[in-house]
Amino acid sequence: MSETALFTTLGQGVLEIPKLFNVEGWVAIVTGGGTGLGLITATALAENGAKVYITGRREEPLKNAVEGYKSLGNKGKGEIIAIQADVSNKEGIKKFVEEVQSKEKWVNVLINNHGIFPGATDINACEQTAEGLSKQMFEGETFEQWADVWRINTASYHFTAFAFLPLLAAAKTIGKFSEPGNIVNLASMSGITKTSQRGQFHYNAGKAATISLSHQQALEFARRGLNIRVNVVCPGYFPSGMTIIPNENNTGSDDHTQEFKTKWGIPFGRPGNAIDYAQCIFGIITNQYVTGAEFVIDGGWLFNQAF
Repeated sequence: MSETALFTTLGQGVLEIPKLFNVEGWVAIVTGGGTGLGLITATALAENGAKVYITGRREEPLKNAVEGYKSLGNKGKGEIIAIQADVSNKEGIKKFVEEVQSKEKWVNVLINNHGIFPGATDINACEQTAEGLSKQMFEGETFEQWADVWRINTASYHFTAFAFLPLLAAAKTIGKFSEPGNIVNLASMSGITKTSQRGQFHYNAGKAATISLSHQQALEFARRGLNIRVNVVCPGYFPSGMTIIPNENNTGSDDHTQEFKTKWGIPFGRPGNAIDYAQCIFGIITNQYVTGAEFVIDGGWLFNQAF
């Protein structure tokens, strides 16, 4: 780009923050949007003018999410709409898509956020011998636990993505947006680390599979000219239903910061917060030149494991 062309572009204001991350008028889907990172995502999108459909298996968190957003009093911006659905199976996914389709002609972003952590067998809580480890890890878990993790945290992302594909493509063909809808899959730093984190083999392996799935989706959609971008977020420790972090509001005290550095292994000395996460999400969903990428947001936890 020549200097003349560059400054002509700059003169049009396209690099202003509100335009760089504009989601006003978008239709968004956030699965598992009633709590934790899903609720942060849904709220941030709605706050900036998107119509956000959230789903989950439990009615109460969904209802609380809708009422909580309304209590902010941001009239005239976006909205959060709850649809109770179980996207951990094909029947539930199909019903959910059909309900959205009855209300909308396109979807600008699908954020697969739902997931489970069924608990793990502590690999350190036994005699650290071949016999002790064998007994602890063989008898401590079931095939069903592994199957549930992979079914919900990985396989359901695959089926949800393909079920929404026509609505995502329609964002450009019908909605006349500059690109079709895009997909964000939620994985974890646990899918990248080489440690089992005290024995959560099933969860970490499942999140690694989600990262691989996201890469494959991104490639296959691009290869076929659909241009539906797929990226994957790998968060570290954020307060949520699956990660209970005591004293999550950092007081700034040296003792508090040191606890997160030593006990939790976070070099930055604190867990992530809503602002950190929302900034990450907006950067991903609005950047039309990024697909097949992993976004790690962990305060340096993975980096710290390299020492």
